[in-house]
Amino acid sequence: QELAERGYLAEPHAAVAYAGLQAQQRAGEYGIFLATAHPAKFKEAVETILKRPIALPAVLAAVESKPLLSQRMAPDLSVLQQAIARCWS
Repeated sequence: QELAERGYLAEPHAAVAYAGLQAQQRAGEYGIFLATAHPAKFKEAVETILKRPIALPAVLAAVESKPLLSQRMAPDLSVLQQAIARCWS
């Protein structure tokens, strides 16, 4: 929330890094935190925290309606092997 008020939209991991930096800093010190993901990667969480919608970058918006190609499966090696075999048949 504090970063958003400063004009920076952070994803949850970067926000935690910022909070950690703030907690460790002493008066007069400067610090750096790194964010490696776009907030849109965690769109629902960020919108819930900020209580407002966030815009997707154009690149993500262009693929948002494409079907998901992943599938859920049991954590079992034979199930994975069967799924891979289906791809080659």
